[in-house]
Amino acid sequence: MNSIAIFGGSGGLGIAVAEILAEDYKLLIGYNTNEAKASELCERLNLKGFNTSAAPVDVRETQSVENFLALADSDTETNLVGVVNAVGPSIPLKPLTDVSADEFQSIMSVDVFGAFNVLKESARRLGVSGGGAIVQFLTTAVLRTLENDGMSGIPKTAIMGIVRQLAREAATSNVRVNAVAPGVIDAGIVHSSFTVDATAKSVIDMCLDRTPMPRLGQPIEVASLVRFLLSEDAGYVNGQIIGVDGGYSA
Repeated sequence: MNSIAIFGGSGGLGIAVAEILAEDYKLLIGYNTNEAKASELCERLNLKGFNTSAAPVDVRETQSVENFLALADSDTETNLVGVVNAVGPSIPLKPLTDVSADEFQSIMSVDVFGAFNVLKESARRLGVSGGGAIVQFLTTAVLRTLENDGMSGIPKTAIMGIVRQLAREAATSNVRVNAVAPGVIDAGIVHSSFTVDATAKSVIDMCLDRTPMPRLGQPIEVASLVRFLLSEDAGYVNGQIIGVDGGYSA
């Protein structure tokens, strides 16, 4: 049985991805602090007959990322064929001029340096073992900016550069690297960062007002794309940033 490693698998969209991938793969679900949520997810999926487990990982620490991927690839009866990075820190939704240096540095550390660790090491490990696919979560803000959403779009734009660079360089090792760019999805950050105050709430309203399909996206609509990008059906899809945003970025 092939296996998939999911960084951020206990988050809102990470859970949706795990639920759909568990049907076809053995999963290792990574969490940072929310062990209880990750364990509950694994228990629920395993009761359905799936094969999932959870382990801690700190994407800011290179060795932690390496250890997590080694664990995902340690079973001689399975083959690690894919990695999903759904890690995302809580972000302040406010004008960029109001973002403190500490906030900026903290978010960049988790988002950009964390993604660098995950994507680089995943590409290396998959390349050595014969190839596979990597899917990175971004945001529709990399495709079209939005007021007061700079701390979502800025770090994810840097990560988009890593995705595209690796897509060129890792392809020689039969590794594909793509990214999904969700809009306003009814999960995760929408129920945390986007409900903090009036400014945060206005970000959702503005995004939906500018979206041809003015509704919240559903987690399954994102997870289904992830499943496709990991599959052999997407064997010639590489280096792409695909929006799941109801047309916001059109």
